[in-house]
Amino acid sequence: MTRLNWVRGQVVRVFPPRVRLACALTFAAVVLLVAACSNKSTTPTPTPTPSSSATTSPTPTGATPTPVPQNFVSVSTAPSPTVDPVYGQMDGFGLLAAQPTASPASTPAPTEVVMVPANQTIVFVNFDTTPHTASQLVPASGAACSSYPSSPCFPGVFNNTNGTVSLPAGTAISLPQFSTGTIGAGGGHASFSAVYSTGAMAGIFFFGDYFGYDSSPPIRGIIVVL
Repeated sequence: MTRLNWVRGQVVRVFPPRVRLACALTFAAVVLLVAACSNKSTTPTPTPTPSSSATTSPTPTGATPTPVPQNFVSVSTAPSPTVDPVYGQMDGFGLLAAQPTASPASTPAPTEVVMVPANQTIVFVNFDTTPHTASQLVPASGAACSSYPSSPCFPGVFNNTNGTVSLPAGTAISLPQFSTGTIGAGGGHASFSAVYSTGAMAGIFFFGDYFGYDSSPPIRGIIVVL
């Protein structure tokens, strides 16, 4: 500021009044500019930190658990065959009261018309030392049922195209051409099929065993889904 005052004094002494006025205005503007620059804050403006986006953890997944079996159907020639008043001679298929156990050893159910609720699980159990299947058959009707009490009736020959080929677990037994495939010989203990479904469709379904349908008596039965 001392140097500026000296300059102002020289202007007053040398230049005429009009010039001195212009110089005075210029001098004032310079003083204001210097003051403004000296008062300007030198604190840097903080730079905002970008917020990190939230991440969502994936939902853990695992293997689908095997459904709990609710119905057990035995397949065995040990029980005596029976003659049903509606469906004729049947042999080998019966509904077990509970899941078979090794000790005490369970025995096959009596031959009967098997009745199971819809939309439940079902397992077929072989108690014999020979293999069996539980295969849905295409029933006969009309003249082919002349020797039966009613029509439709059991076909004259085993006509399930899958036979010893098992369908995937969870398949409904009401599906046309359903088959458990070969249920291996128990060898002194019960042998189980996969866990299947009774299905959503109510109805009467004819079943037979690929290995014993042509025997005497034929291994065959009726399953009614309620």
